[in-house]
Amino acid sequence: MFTLAPKKQRMKNIDTSLLSTTECWGVQINGLRHCQNCKWTGISACEGKNIVKTGRNAKGYRIGDDGLVATDCILPKNKAQAAKA
Repeated sequence: MFTLAPKKQRMKNIDTSLLSTTECWGVQINGLRHCQNCKWTGISACEGKNIVKTGRNAKGYRIGDDGLVATDCILPKNKAQAAKA
């Protein structure tokens, strides 16, 4: 876990185990607004496309305007199917 200080000068504690390591951490930590100033938005190098499309990271946590919402999680379909087996 580490702490970031966004431009608002507000400290934010992030449990990094909730973040998807294969997707954009900027979007997951700072929220969907991160894309407004990102040089990768709209090109193939963007790792946050699926988060923007679905509103959730690969682990199933909702990503809002201000970042990860740790209290709102749904299991992705492949993990939910494995849990039933």
